[in-house]
Amino acid sequence: MNKLVLLLMGRVILLCGGLQLIPFCYSLYHGMWQTVGAFAASILAALLAGVILIGRGQEPEESLSVLAGAGFLFVCWWIMSIFGGLPYYLDGDLTLINGIFDSISCFTTTGVMDLPYRADDAIILWRSLSQWLGGYMVLLLLSTVLPGTSGCFGTTFIMPGSLRTGPITLRRINRTSVKILRIYTLVTVLGFLLYMLSGLEFFDGVNMALVTISTGGCYTPAADISFSGWVVVTALLGIVAAGCNVFMYWQALDFKEWRFVIHTWKNSEMRLFGLMVAAFTGIIALHLYLGGFYSLPDAVSNSLFHVVSFGCTNGIMAENMYHWDDVDKFFLMCIALIGGCMGSISGGFKIFRLQVLLKSSLAEMKRTLHPNMVVHIVIDGRTVPQKIIERILGYFFMFFLCMLFSLLVLSLTGLNMQQTMDMTIACLTSSGPMMMFHLDAQEVRILPDWAKLYCSLLMIIGKINIFTFLLLAHGAWTGLRERYW
Repeated sequence: MNKLVLLLMGRVILLCGGLQLIPFCYSLYHGMWQTVGAFAASILAALLAGVILIGRGQEPEESLSVLAGAGFLFVCWWIMSIFGGLPYYLDGDLTLINGIFDSISCFTTTGVMDLPYRADDAIILWRSLSQWLGGYMVLLLLSTVLPGTSGCFGTTFIMPGSLRTGPITLRRINRTSVKILRIYTLVTVLGFLLYMLSGLEFFDGVNMALVTISTGGCYTPAADISFSGWVVVTALLGIVAAGCNVFMYWQALDFKEWRFVIHTWKNSEMRLFGLMVAAFTGIIALHLYLGGFYSLPDAVSNSLFHVVSFGCTNGIMAENMYHWDDVDKFFLMCIALIGGCMGSISGGFKIFRLQVLLKSSLAEMKRTLHPNMVVHIVIDGRTVPQKIIERILGYFFMFFLCMLFSLLVLSLTGLNMQQTMDMTIACLTSSGPMMMFHLDAQEVRILPDWAKLYCSLLMIIGKINIFTFLLLAHGAWTGLRERYW
């Protein structure tokens, strides 16, 4: 195996184990002795595995090949989730499979809650921290490994020039990880301070900041949080910040020019997102008001918050909206499928890709009317290369083919079509709370283990792109065919 992959995997495991020191110290301070033992055993296991992998990864290769990068992307989430799920299993809250399922939902920022409602605070804190770490890993892999394995299907178009090209080297990963961590931590601290000023307690403020910035969106149903006006405003700011192009913040800090942040709010992607939010909010608010669910101001505020939350695939809810009609849930599902901006932590198809598809369709109409016309697709004054357009068209096809196949597979669990669709879209778009639109928590817990493992695979595919998974599968199949048995 590529030694650089082993080295990187060892670092990821050590990072996961090191972050568990925070809930370990918290449980030790509050005398949660069973939880102390669970975290201590998990930290030791992560330390041992990480040291062994780093030891075997000494003197690594200079760079990762495309296939090795795809393998690292796929295995990284599984290994991280296994060690991240050990505390749930060792603490006795979940079985091993359920612990891995819950852990993967956190690290992929999907946010499906499989824990009991009254888990220890240290376990709840670890869930929030793992969602935060997952958001960081999404940004790190998006800016280092993914461009080299799949081209990210449009992400390189909006990246800073220094990240668009170049091999996947250890030096590049080290340099990028520091910059990403600096930006990510800064935004998280700002979110925490705003939550504290909004009136939340320290523990709730920390957890809410972690799950808001990471787009994980799942704190705990047992949290006694009063979503006052300022708390809702803070949550909205955090959701939008995570759903925007984070590389604009990168450029602002790197070049000390805040025009890049201002440009984030002026580009066509953000304008289209604002237009979609306004349209979906108006439709849902009108239906909620006419249906007698809320007064007009409450209908507008509730619909706006949830449209932004699901549009950025965060899924955090200001109140229990499961009693809404299916038509309102359908609109939330549609905007979650589209997702946030390119270069963000959010999942979904991404707005930039939707722009390219719309403009590509209009261009084909013009070519049909005028066969000799040369039509270029231009976004924000830049011509989109034909290679990116073709990749996005292929990605669109494979994305929905994967969704249709998953509907067929998950229907074998005995769930109805609506419940199966909720689960599939929730996993692929990292919008975990969507899974509860027509299911309750107990029904999710009693799903068969194979269904939870398949959902876990869908969550990972939603983060690494379906083409990266297919590339890895093709490489593995080719290797098996060429092997001399």
